[in-house]
Amino acid sequence: MIRKIKKSAPDTRNVDIEDAYALEFWAREFNVSQDKIKAAVIAAGTAVTDVKRGLKT
Repeated sequence: MIRKIKKSAPDTRNVDIEDAYALEFWAREFNVSQDKIKAAVIAAGTAVTDVKRGLKT
C-alpha cells in the first residue's frame, strides 16, 4: 500500500507563486483565481497582508 504524504501547510506569512501547492492554497483562501494572486504578488510583494490589501479583500 502506497501512502501519499500530505505536504505541510504553506508559509502563512508569504505567498510563494513559484510553489503550485501554495499558489492553489492562497487562491482558495482569498477566493480568487491564481492569476489574480500572481498579479497581486507582482504588484504588492509577497507578504500576505500586502497581497490581501492588493486584492482588496
